[in-house]
Amino acid sequence: MRTQAREAVLKLLFSKLFDNAADEHSKHILYCEFNLNDEDKAFAESLYTTSFDKFDEINEEISKISNSYSSQRIFKVDKCAMVMSIAEMNYLNTPKVVAIDEAVKLVKKYSTENSVNFVNGILAAYKNNAEVEKVD
Repeated sequence: MRTQAREAVLKLLFSKLFDNAADEHSKHILYCEFNLNDEDKAFAESLYTTSFDKFDEINEEISKISNSYSSQRIFKVDKCAMVMSIAEMNYLNTPKVVAIDEAVKLVKKYSTENSVNFVNGILAAYKNNAEVEKVD
């Protein structure tokens, strides 16, 4: 299931951000832990690679939207969830509402109560900005 694939990717990205420890062995362990089938592994790999490769670019977008919060103040797990969500919206053609909903679910599970509203607000603003730019 893609929800478990996203959870595995969140853990991998967080690990990579925190101590640069995400490697092939870590991926294998997490994919087994979440019982990912081949299709879900392929999705997870694509999401992880895209999120990691586009991390700085997406993080800049998040910083623009969260102008009252410096990037360093955002919890790493929240940042990972938002990067994954925006990567899904922009590069993996996941419907925006689905990507936001999945990120919020991850934040509910792994972050603070206040983070849920923050992450939802940032991602909703990103979605709205993208839709306005599309119309222009």
